[in-house]
Amino acid sequence: MQWIGVDGGGTKTLFELYDSDMNVLQRLRLPTCHAGQVGYDGMRAVLSEGVEALLAEASDDVGMGFGLAGYGQDARIRASIEEVVRAVAGGHPYELVNDVRAAWASSLAARDGAAVICGTGSIAYAVRGERDCRAGGWGFQIGDEGSGWWMGREVLRLFSRQADGRDPRGPLYDVVLDRLGLSDAYGLIAYVRDELQGDRTKVASLTRVLREAAMAGDARALDVYDRAASELAQIITAAARGVFDPSDPVPVGYVGGVFEGAGEFLLGPLRRLLPNGFELVEPAYGPTAGPCLLLARRLSE
Repeated sequence: MQWIGVDGGGTKTLFELYDSDMNVLQRLRLPTCHAGQVGYDGMRAVLSEGVEALLAEASDDVGMGFGLAGYGQDARIRASIEEVVRAVAGGHPYELVNDVRAAWASSLAARDGAAVICGTGSIAYAVRGERDCRAGGWGFQIGDEGSGWWMGREVLRLFSRQADGRDPRGPLYDVVLDRLGLSDAYGLIAYVRDELQGDRTKVASLTRVLREAAMAGDARALDVYDRAASELAQIITAAARGVFDPSDPVPVGYVGGVFEGAGEFLLGPLRRLLPNGFELVEPAYGPTAGPCLLLARRLSE
């Protein structure tokens, strides 16, 4: 059997076709399918386009795994997403989970441990046997500490402080002026109003600016990564303590575009700030694989 895995986040939707040994055969990236951003019709359109494209490349029976942001605690939203996915799957066997369960299954190959997503938002999830626990994931209006949105907002805040002289001006000041095309510091106000428009995904895209400032040695930018790592370590620890005993070793997987962009600027302090017995491990698979692994396990039972 071949597999189509779908990772639907707040920024993009990634589709991958796997062979029976979970080797990637085809890959397709489309815009977000998050119902909160594109509605359920938009979700169906994106998922249908990606699935149909990969089905055309398949050479065997296909099972499908969907890991979708927004498939959370709200029963009404869950039912609406289930209806969309059922229609898109079109009679093929499928597994539907939220993005954080998919992240755990992908990064740890569905073995006991904890996983953290750091993309536009942030959330952690831990599994031990039949027990699970999550922490974070409250959304940007309440939390999402350590996320791409949180870091992007910090870029804006730090720039304003450096512009005023409340903090010493470092490389971040010039990087923001240059990368955002601002003629002067106060141009940031119009940029936020006209370009960012309150869009959390656009705010999260400022993590690219943060990385450039950190690479140039800006002390405040480096501190953002340290503080983000502290926030992520806290939600990982909270999720793990919900199912693991204090003396248990806890492997920790990680998934998300912020990790990909930041690299050791974020992974280094996160590794340092996790409690004793917690081990940050390289992801076993990419983010689309997890729901396929769960489906394969269910079909084999």
